[in-house]
Amino acid sequence: MKDLRRTLLAVSASVLVALASACAGSATAGDAGAAPKAGDVLRLALSRQLTNINPHKGGSPDSQGAVIGSIYESLTRISPDFKVTPGLATAWKTVDDHTWQFTIRTDARYSDGTALTADDIVWNFQQLLDPNYAGTSGAPLRKYLKSVEKTDDATLTFRLSQPTLDLPGRLWNIYIVSPAFAKTHKLDTEALGSGPYKLDTLDLENGATLSLNPSYAGTGPAFAKVKYTVLASEAQRIAALKTGEQDIVLNIAPLSLEQFKDSKTYTTILGVGPQPLVLAINERKPGTPLANAQVRQALNYATDKESIIHGLLKDSVKPLPGQVLFEPFNRENPNLKAYPYDPEKAKSLLAAAGFGGGITISLDVPAGTYVSAENASQAIAAQWAKVGVTLKITTTPFPAWLQRQYGKDDQASDLVYIMWGSQYPGDTTGNFGPFRSDHIQSHVAAPKFDALGDKALTATDEATKNQYLNEAAQVYFDEAHTIFLYPSPFTAEVSKAVTWTPKPNRYLYAQEVGRA
Repeated sequence: MKDLRRTLLAVSASVLVALASACAGSATAGDAGAAPKAGDVLRLALSRQLTNINPHKGGSPDSQGAVIGSIYESLTRISPDFKVTPGLATAWKTVDDHTWQFTIRTDARYSDGTALTADDIVWNFQQLLDPNYAGTSGAPLRKYLKSVEKTDDATLTFRLSQPTLDLPGRLWNIYIVSPAFAKTHKLDTEALGSGPYKLDTLDLENGATLSLNPSYAGTGPAFAKVKYTVLASEAQRIAALKTGEQDIVLNIAPLSLEQFKDSKTYTTILGVGPQPLVLAINERKPGTPLANAQVRQALNYATDKESIIHGLLKDSVKPLPGQVLFEPFNRENPNLKAYPYDPEKAKSLLAAAGFGGGITISLDVPAGTYVSAENASQAIAAQWAKVGVTLKITTTPFPAWLQRQYGKDDQASDLVYIMWGSQYPGDTTGNFGPFRSDHIQSHVAAPKFDALGDKALTATDEATKNQYLNEAAQVYFDEAHTIFLYPSPFTAEVSKAVTWTPKPNRYLYAQEVGRA
């Protein structure tokens, strides 16, 4: 684990930052030649429409997750180099296998001036541990957390139902809201947090504006005002860059980055993100051929990942190694390799499964959300056509795409193009979470994988945990519960008027941006 962390830090420092420096000359039309200067308002682009700003409902990193994390605080934070660092908690320790103790700050205040207390934190966890509560962030907690108790004004005790080796790293996005505010306001569209910013305006379709929290107890951020703008298509993001309307824009197709190679305004970043891109499979739809493991294996063999990576992603990533964990961000099962491109084997497997005459299945792609997703999907459709598989592609606006996944098995698409996994790479069991049968967006039937994941979750030492993780990864590969594609490319254009340590998990927190 220490070797992996050392490698991970090197990647963050050298691959991303060095790439930024090496590519620091990207071309926006109309560059005047003068060094850019930051204005009074920090301008940050989001690539997905916001579905809510509820701190207890998680949030996509390049959407509401960025806004939520600028308004609210959590017990721990994840730094750009993926270390677990203090947030509302200043220290933590294990008491025994089933008990942790956290020391918390007593200076935190919400933006209305009221104090954030230990009782407030306990109330938030009580809500999240209630299975009837609407906050989706509680579902993972309920697997291992029994209760959170106030020991004194500066100490909390976490009581677990099973051992949890990496508890602090799992709490980075459990945000704390004022109980009084939560009881009288709609958290989906209203906010009151103790973070560096407060919410001024919200338009779920178009973005949000923030200003400084006058009661923030931490170091004040560089910008007094922030404007998050939703640019839900590649064309919108490119247009905004060409006119210099944004300070940071993420999720630019690697091929589009060429347009900015000589820019005096922006620095280009092209690297690897910590999350895998896959085609998530709906195995539970009545009558679906995807319930057959041979069909799922065939689709993996029918996918030429190398050609997509070379043709669309500028060789910025490599195929997933037959598993959703990949180095340097997570420890891999060393015995697994990527499914090779073998259309003849794919045909043989389809025939053996009774589908030698071909099948027709659907793929739902979120519009403008993932780098080069639409073009990659078209390439996959062309590849699969060679083995007798007709792929019908639907491109759906992000909110509707997400709601469809939350629906019943018979209403969900056969396949979904998605970037999945924990935003904190060190949370290896959390990275398995979205691939389980019981995840809110999942439509797989993987009981063996689920059981092994549970054993990894309750392991009391790293060796045992890694053993179960390896076994779980092997099962997922053998039963082909997903179409393994490649790690998510991390791309960005960053104004030279600002400073920002590239954060490949895509959380664009306003407080982490400075003035150059």
